[in-house]
Amino acid sequence: MCVELDCPLEPAVLAAKGWSLRAETPLAAWPRLVAASLEGVAPGPVRIDLAFRQASGGVPVLEGRLSGTLRGTCQRCLEETEFALGTDLKLYFGRPEQMDEDAVSLGFEAVECEPGVTLRDLLEDELLLSVPAFPVHERGEDCGPLAIRLAELEPEPVGQGPAGPFAVLAGLKTRKD
Repeated sequence: MCVELDCPLEPAVLAAKGWSLRAETPLAAWPRLVAASLEGVAPGPVRIDLAFRQASGGVPVLEGRLSGTLRGTCQRCLEETEFALGTDLKLYFGRPEQMDEDAVSLGFEAVECEPGVTLRDLLEDELLLSVPAFPVHERGEDCGPLAIRLAELEPEPVGQGPAGPFAVLAGLKTRKD
């Protein structure tokens, strides 16, 4: 039986054997995560801690944790930042209608895998869901000079400038009348 990350996923077989994995893999082994990170930057490993087991009714489940770090562009200061990724896994390999109340109350998510999907594909999907849409420095004080200059800008006093994007158009229209 193949239990590598790149072999086709067989949850029932892995759950029947009570298979688990605790490992660190280089970020370079996760091509879609590399694509989500700044080019040419490999900050750290992806940490995997997971276990397959059988739930009530013999349905396979996967529980565990994935974590790592990526580098991206801070959306406040437009400089490079490192941000943590992490996700707790509670996957139920059956149809949603098969889930019992215990699985639902424990927060399991029903998953139906496509034929040929690998464990790496599944885990990478879960990690990609934890990538922030707008990465920022964890602390605002860590932002660069652009964020500092933007914070120092004073807003226009109320009533001094146009009230909205159409206020200028309204002013032009009244001048022509």
